[in-house]
Parts: sequence; C-alpha cells; structure tokens
Amino acid sequence: MQKSASLIVCFVILCGCTHDQCPDLKRLASGLEKPLPSPRSASMTITVRESGGHPVLHCRLQNSFWKALALDRSRLPWNQPIYFTGTVVTSTGRTYPIGPVGVLAYIVGLPDPFSVAPNAVVEGDFELKYLPKNPMVGPPPPRDEDTLLVWSYDLPTYGETPPRDLSTYDERQMQSVRLAGITFLPKQAMKLLDK
Repeated sequence: MQKSASLIVCFVILCGCTHDQCPDLKRLASGLEKPLPSPRSASMTITVRESGGHPVLHCRLQNSFWKALALDRSRLPWNQPIYFTGTVVTSTGRTYPIGPVGVLAYIVGLPDPFSVAPNAVVEGDFELKYLPKNPMVGPPPPRDEDTLLVWSYDLPTYGETPPRDLSTYDERQMQSVRLAGITFLPKQAMKLLDK
C-alpha cells in the first residue's frame, strides 16, 4: 500500500497541482478509480455519492472469477469499514495514513454466508466517518481540501462454497481476498469525518 501511495503522490506532483488550483486531481482520480485488472477472484470500486442529503462512500464489489464466491454478509466492507487501511493523499502531495484501530475485540454480526455468482455485483454504502481513526498511525487528514484515498481491504471468503454447518466451521480456515483501489474524496465529504 505504501508503494501505491508513493505512486499517487508522484502523479499528483507531475500533474502540477497546487493547493489553490487543482482541477486535475479529480480527473486523475476518475482514471484511477477503475478496478485494476488482476487474477483476483473479486474487485471493488468505491465512489462518493449522495444519500440522505449527505455524501456516503458507495462500494461496488464484483465477483470477477469464473466460479462462485462464498462471502459472509457480516464481514462485507461496508458492514466493517474499520478494517480499511491506506493513505489519504492531498493535492499538494502530503500523505496521511489510515489504519485499523488497535482494538483487540470488535463486535461482528453472526455469520451469514451467501454465494455470489460469477460476474455478479454486491453493493453497499457507509459514511466516511466510519473509516479507521487511529492516532498511532499519524495525524488526521485535512478537512478543507480535495483528497485521494488509496485504500485496501482484506475480504474474508469461504472459498467457492458457503459452509453447511456453521456450528462446526472454524473461521480461521477462511481465505482472504485483498481488494484495493483509489477514490476521489471532495472536501465536502472530508468535512464529515468529524461528524
């Protein structure tokens, strides 16, 4: 993830963005927000959209594999955004890491396995304020400018088939798919981090 953030900082600098003038940051982000082609079994994009009169982060998760993918509804990124990691990059090239909160226990809903067919899409929203806030990883990102969020999320999966008997299923056997991407965050959305 650090390499991705460094690459984005280079793009921002090469675009010639300054704090006062940066129309290219949004254009740069729109080209980078598309999921990267890879042999992974899933891909996800995150975009900002209006919901209930304020911006939310909209996740679009797609099974890009030719087989079914068994997931758990209680562990989808929009149900557990606390596990996102990454870096916020400003238009001037400053970086602010985000990382999981140092919590040993986090309340997780009961397992709710379901199957996602090949090329099927699952979607959900969450508010920006639910991104991890961990003072141990660095200062909070600025609230008064447009930024890019370079993110990753390790999505737990049961593999191709949901377990039949959850009472005997060991969650430690779950596999993980790393989802990663870049999202443009306008300053209107950034102001909601504190609310």
